[in-house]
Amino acid sequence: MKRRFLVLAMLIAAAACGQGEETGPVLIAAIGEQPDLADPDRVPPDDNAAMLLQATAQGLVRLDPQGEIEAGLAARWTVLDEGRTYIFRIDDIEWPDGTAVTAGEVARRLRNATRAGSGNRLAPLLSDIEEINAVTPFVIELVLRRPRTDLLRLLAQPEMAFWTTEGGVGPLAPLSDDRDGIDLVRYGTSADPEVSAVRPLVELEYAPPAMAVALFELGRVDLVAGGGWTTLPYAEAIRPDAAQLQIDPVEGLFGLQVVEFDGFLAEPENRRVLALAIDRQRLAAMLDRPEAEPRSLIIAPSAQGVGPYQMPGWIEADMDRRRAFARTAIASWEDANGEIPPLRIALPDEAGSRPIFAVIATDWGAIGLDVERVPFDGDADLRLVDRVAATDRGTWYFNVFRCDANPACSEEYEAALDLFAENETPGVGVLATAKAARALQDSMPFIPLLRPIRWWLVSSRLTGFETNAYASHPLDQLIAASGD
Repeated sequence: MKRRFLVLAMLIAAAACGQGEETGPVLIAAIGEQPDLADPDRVPPDDNAAMLLQATAQGLVRLDPQGEIEAGLAARWTVLDEGRTYIFRIDDIEWPDGTAVTAGEVARRLRNATRAGSGNRLAPLLSDIEEINAVTPFVIELVLRRPRTDLLRLLAQPEMAFWTTEGGVGPLAPLSDDRDGIDLVRYGTSADPEVSAVRPLVELEYAPPAMAVALFELGRVDLVAGGGWTTLPYAEAIRPDAAQLQIDPVEGLFGLQVVEFDGFLAEPENRRVLALAIDRQRLAAMLDRPEAEPRSLIIAPSAQGVGPYQMPGWIEADMDRRRAFARTAIASWEDANGEIPPLRIALPDEAGSRPIFAVIATDWGAIGLDVERVPFDGDADLRLVDRVAATDRGTWYFNVFRCDANPACSEEYEAALDLFAENETPGVGVLATAKAARALQDSMPFIPLLRPIRWWLVSSRLTGFETNAYASHPLDQLIAASGD
């Protein structure tokens, strides 16, 4: 973004606010709009909703500041039968209405979240849970049909937090909630008759990226949350030092999702042509960050549990050969079908979208295609997707592109997923995942560009913040120190 615009945003922020306190709650500016929290079994949370769910609701377990598993509603747990049985001991805690959290109620909510047809987007990944039993009022048992090494990590996701019409079960709770932001206090405090005298532990506000960064540079907030590649230029504009600009080494998806599967985009061969024509090395060079890792494969190379499969031949070819092949393919298709209309690409209205569009427009223009940038929520042929993987397993990617949500699903891909789902033998699973990975890459419903990132601006006042592979930063464990 232009420096002049950033300075203007800073002046507006300074005029609207007085001088900041050096002590007090953790002050956070989250990039984007304030979320309306809802049951994650009905409405998949976006990044801001997930952060708030992580703060105000819990599942059986949760993630700590290092991205590791820690106690949630369950005070402790035991794994038996070589990973097929999990026993959880529910902690002594109450729902927002004052009734005790019991294993029976937790089991009911967990069955609802994982049942077939649930609106919870992680439900398909938890289909290996065969039984959910309340053994005693405070002990719950999960029986799996085969071991899942990522079960606890899935249960720790914000999507698996238990939510009621009155809210979640801590560790924090809203003290106030208006369109200017949300104040959070320790869970249980809101029931205190002296609640009006309680100072919040966390004050959350929501702002466009330029304003959020301006608030940080003015010292008005301790943390800017929710950044990715398209908003990184706003943070870089204030030239933060290495201690301030923290980047989580996450995995997941960052690229173009095909949303219209008709005409030229109806054929997987043409979608592959689009993918191979993009110079990802040039895009990474434009971003000029060591974290800008080019990605040509839909499934991250580090994903666990995916059998080895043959890489597409174009990945190793140089750009000249790839473009020559693409130009020939485009010309041949147009000779048979007519001119291809400009491809509409939906990108966020953010500074970091400009280099992405510039590279795509140049590279696809070089093979004979016109492109048009459209608003992110507008009608489009391709739309930018930026998602962090919930686990390090390849099954997360298969879930994102499962056949009921993927118009490009091929018979080979569907058969490989069915083979994996129906067999418990490890050898069969390795074979099935390898076939599924290759079939997914061949069908190309998504064009990967880069490894995703999550960036944060962190004040020296703040302790308890650590970068990790899951962008997990529990708000209740952040502490604002008394001065710098």
